[in-house]
Amino acid sequence: MGTRAAGQHARERANALTAWLIGAVAVSVAVLALAWLAFGGHGSTLILIELGAIGAMVAAHRLLGPRVDRWLQGAQGEESVGAAIAELEAQGWRAVHGVSLGRGDVDHTVVGPGGVFAVETKSRRGRIGVDRIDRRWLNQAYAERKLLERVTGRRVEALLVFSDAWLVGSVPARRQGVTILPARMLAGYLERRRPVMSAREASDVAERLAAAVA
Repeated sequence: MGTRAAGQHARERANALTAWLIGAVAVSVAVLALAWLAFGGHGSTLILIELGAIGAMVAAHRLLGPRVDRWLQGAQGEESVGAAIAELEAQGWRAVHGVSLGRGDVDHTVVGPGGVFAVETKSRRGRIGVDRIDRRWLNQAYAERKLLERVTGRRVEALLVFSDAWLVGSVPARRQGVTILPARMLAGYLERRRPVMSAREASDVAERLAAAVA
């Protein structure tokens, strides 16, 4: 269910940047070919054009390459979280991925017997202390929670889920109204929530949300 697949928005951004990078390389190669024909394969002007074209290719790769990598890493993180959520479908849980609320996308809105959850996924790798979580990430997750509460008319819990990082400290952790946990704990965390609605009610809420943001 959902207007998008998990990680779809991030992959679309990565693909768009890749297309720009390929286009920049293609233009540079075309410039080199035309210059070669125009100057007969020799001359100082040709050398300058060649250096400029090569410089443009290198600059494009340095500018766009890391951004492509970040978006792809983000897409992989969202896909792994989406897979964890999908394991709970038989228990009445539903997810709407990539919900756009005018202030960026909510990676996953999860609705089930245990309530409504705004899930912000972070694909940062390495060791991260739960007491040293970037305040901007917490603010983002909390803002998404408040926006979803206005849209759904229901209480929403904000989750900050790390798909690849090793969280140092006791998890799940609660900081600034946001619950922090690794992706491997997400399914169990949701399963343990006290039921607040039936599976049918959860499905109806998810369907209305998906229709509202389609």
